Amino acid sequence: MAETGTYGLIEKLMAHALRVFAENGLYGKEAVISGVGVSAEDFAWDILRESLIGKLKNKDLPYLLTALRNDIVDKLRLDAHEKTDHYLVNPSGELDAEKTKCLDGFASSDPRADDVLCDKSYEDRVRGLVADEPELREVVEAVFDLQLTKPGAIAEALGVSATEVYVRQKRLRRRLVSHKILEVPLEKEEPR
Repeated sequence: MAETGTYGLIEKLMAHALRVFAENGLYGKEAVISGVGVSAEDFAWDILRESLIGKLKNKDLPYLLTALRNDIVDKLRLDAHEKTDHYLVNPSGELDAEKTKCLDGFASSDPRADDVLCDKSYEDRVRGLVADEPELREVVEAVFDLQLTKPGAIAEALGVSATEVYVRQKRLRRRLVSHKILEVPLEKEEPR
C-alpha cells in the first residue's frame, strides 16, 4: 500500500470504528470498552496491522470494515464488559500528551503501534531495495539485525575495513535517496 493509501485507510477504519462505538452507546475518541480497555483507535490500528502483516488475506475495504465491526462487537459481548461500570479511564489533561495513554491512567513508555508499523515498513522497504546487492545487504543486516551503528563495529562484524563500510554506507544512502526512501538533508546556511 502506498503511504497515502495507508493514511487514508486508517482514517476510514477509525471513522467506522467510531461509528460502531456510537451505535453501542460509546461516544467520542476517548471512549473505551470498559472491562477490556480497548478504544476505537486501538481496533482500527489492529485491523491495519493485521492487514499489513498478512494475517488478513483479503485487503478490500468492505472486508476490513466488516472485520473491524466484528472485532468490536465480539469485545462488547465479553463478560468483563457486561459486568463493569462505564467511566472515563484517562480524564483529559492529566497525562502528558506526548506519551501513549494506558488503562491504568499512567503514561506508557511503549512505542505507539503506528510508530512500530512505520519502522517495520521502512525496514522492509530498505531490505527490498538492497536484496540484489550483497555488499549493501550486509550493511543493512548489520544495522537492523545486529543493531550495530558505528562503522568500526560494522566493519569488525563484516570482516572489512572501516573505510569500506563508509563507502558502502555512502552508496546505500545514495540509493535510498534516489528511491525516495530517505530525504536529502538541507544544506546549513552560513551565518551572515
